[in-house]
Amino acid sequence: MHRPVRRSAAFEEQAHRLFPSERSPEGKPSLRDFEQGPLRGVETAFALNFEAQRQPIEGVPSIRYVAIPPTALFGPMVVTACLLSDGTVELVSLIHDDEYWDRMRDDPFD
Repeated sequence: MHRPVRRSAAFEEQAHRLFPSERSPEGKPSLRDFEQGPLRGVETAFALNFEAQRQPIEGVPSIRYVAIPPTALFGPMVVTACLLSDGTVELVSLIHDDEYWDRMRDDPFD
């Protein structure tokens, strides 16, 4: 089953706050980088198999999340979504550790 996926206003606000419209001089990712990379994968995962995604609250099957490991451009992130009564998946929350790579550079055990 292919479910429609939409972004809530709160999700859009978080994405715009976390990712600027242009990539920073230091190389921090832009909103476009986010939309073409991790977000595209998340939306596909929720659209194609919402039920297979992780369930953060036992017994609440209408809330699922996708955890994305760090990449060269992004720190780890988590996107949470709700399954609405009409079958639409609504992205509701975005957490991104944008300081991950800075902390890894400072890791004395690295």
